[in-house]
Amino acid sequence: MALHKAAEFLESAWHNEGADFETNGERFVLERLRAADFKVAFDVGANVGHWTHAALDLWQGCHIHAFEVAPRTFAKMETNARSWTHAQRAHLHPFGLSDAAGELTMYYFPDRDELTCDVLRHEGLTVLPFDARVSTSDLFCSEHGIDRIDFLKIDVEGAEHRVLKGATDLLRARRIDCIQFEYGAFSIDTRIMLKDYFGWLGESHVIGKIFPNHVAFTDYDRTMEDFRFSNYLCISRGRLDLQHLVQG
Repeated sequence: MALHKAAEFLESAWHNEGADFETNGERFVLERLRAADFKVAFDVGANVGHWTHAALDLWQGCHIHAFEVAPRTFAKMETNARSWTHAQRAHLHPFGLSDAAGELTMYYFPDRDELTCDVLRHEGLTVLPFDARVSTSDLFCSEHGIDRIDFLKIDVEGAEHRVLKGATDLLRARRIDCIQFEYGAFSIDTRIMLKDYFGWLGESHVIGKIFPNHVAFTDYDRTMEDFRFSNYLCISRGRLDLQHLVQG
């Protein structure tokens, strides 16, 4: 049993499976892209604002739009933001981004607010359904006069594909330079595979898996469909200077 657990640990580490921002490569990406001088970033699924806070500190000229759909979680982020050094560049929005504007039934877990999702999962936890307000990236940018997004970070518990569909116009116009999305076991339920992301984004962006100290850009191969929770980074083929910063 001990040997089996050790093997599982090593395999998980090899695949960089995990959500620890400090060690899974997300901070590495922020630090390496500091030289890019980004102006606008979106944090979709901002939770209590950890990623937004780090991006504000590292990207000194960047305005971050942080979207959090769960009211209780949004309130926590607002409280946290009061102590942020660069809070004047944080724009907090109490709604989510999806593939259409309107309302959705979503599910909030009081003991694990990071698990808020649009499909009921996570058995054994207290869950509270709620009516969530959502918009789309295309609509939000049109309403707020935002011409392009330098970095779009998406962590929405399996609904990443919906956020991307809501950015169709921006993507067609090639006005999103970088996209970070989470892939994992939720693809079994949604039936949206890595192959689909490569199909949607591969022509306009290079795509790579994020590791603690580099991003491994590669073409799609079906052996990549391992359903292990990890983050992928997409960089516009017109901004290969950014690729050089993060590939290690």
